[in-house]
Amino acid sequence: MMMNSRERVFARLAGGPVDRLPLMPITMMFAGDLAGIPYGEYCRNHRKLVEAQIRTAETFGFDCVSCISDPAREAADCGNTPPVERHGQARLRHCGRGLPGPDGRGPGSDG
Repeated sequence: MMMNSRERVFARLAGGPVDRLPLMPITMMFAGDLAGIPYGEYCRNHRKLVEAQIRTAETFGFDCVSCISDPAREAADCGNTPPVERHGQARLRHCGRGLPGPDGRGPGSDG
């Protein structure tokens, strides 16, 4: 049975049979890189974000277009330092300062 993306996603959500698992990855930085858009610009410009996501979904045959950006975008809107780019990776300045680390033992690091 061959299904289109919509049929595949809705059948899977309903617990029905599918021809393959839906491909629904989150591709934020990857999509920006593939489109040649610096990540900070990708986060700030919704049109470029959507263009990059559509191009990535079409290139790799994904079953959905994920039009989300890094949580840093929302954090910046709440007063945190806007996303910065360092060596190809986006991050917040002072991210996690004063919060427990992943092991729960010490303060987080801003990398």
